[in-house]
Amino acid sequence: MSNKKWFFAVYGIAFFVISYFKFINDSTSKFISSHPRIESLLGFVVFYITVYLLSSTAKYFYSKKNKIPSGKKNNVHFGIENIAHFIVGIGFIITSLSLLGINPIQLITSLTIVAAAVAILTKEYIADFLSGIYLSFSNIFSINDYVKIDNQKGKIVEITMLKVRLLNDDEDVAIIPNSKVHSNEIINYTKKDARLMHVDFQIGLKYITSIEDLEKEIITSLNSFEEYIEPKSYALKVVEMKVDYLEVKFQYTLKVVDMELQQKIRRKTIREVFNFISSKQKTLA
Repeated sequence: MSNKKWFFAVYGIAFFVISYFKFINDSTSKFISSHPRIESLLGFVVFYITVYLLSSTAKYFYSKKNKIPSGKKNNVHFGIENIAHFIVGIGFIITSLSLLGINPIQLITSLTIVAAAVAILTKEYIADFLSGIYLSFSNIFSINDYVKIDNQKGKIVEITMLKVRLLNDDEDVAIIPNSKVHSNEIINYTKKDARLMHVDFQIGLKYITSIEDLEKEIITSLNSFEEYIEPKSYALKVVEMKVDYLEVKFQYTLKVVDMELQQKIRRKTIREVFNFISSKQKTLA
């Protein structure tokens, strides 16, 4: 039995055991009712188990309907988990107040001004949470999509309640607030053609006599990868010309989608650009 099925079974048994002692067995039901703190604690446990079972069931049927392999997650799975965590968090706060002998409704009513101040102070967290819910159920991008968000490029690996985790080309994990993701321009390269790759770089004007020569140098340096790259798919494009340098994009199309191969070609391309500049520096010296 897998860990998920084991937890599902344990939580199911715990739910029925607590329900039996709370609602069916008269002696234990009276005892629990006479101890409000125990009643609140057991109520939270039942609430937590219910939310867990419902969210797990929703994810199971969603995966089954969309033929998603066991252990794999996409945006909707993270969205369901985020909503479940939020609901459990609210339940935990209410239960904690009850254990302290505080009536949550009366507290909220009497602290309206404080609540408004807290809302203002936590508006960024609220914005991140709401943006996370939107991103989880949208089709802007999915887990494992290769995207550009603001100045960050890489593969989406996780969408949490407040952040998006992105694995960039240097194998570093970039953590971006959901509200920033929502408000910035997003380029999803996977939605186009997952095989189409590019390397962006800048090069000083003094090192370039011809864009064609630089393109030939880079293409020649990638001869060892030619069996993995579509013939005639190479292209070196000038994105923007500045006063003393060019912003350049080198594009190529892989025959198959392979992130490890893409990283190798990217490193090789960057080395070749560096070697090209070094050779020009020696010529100019």
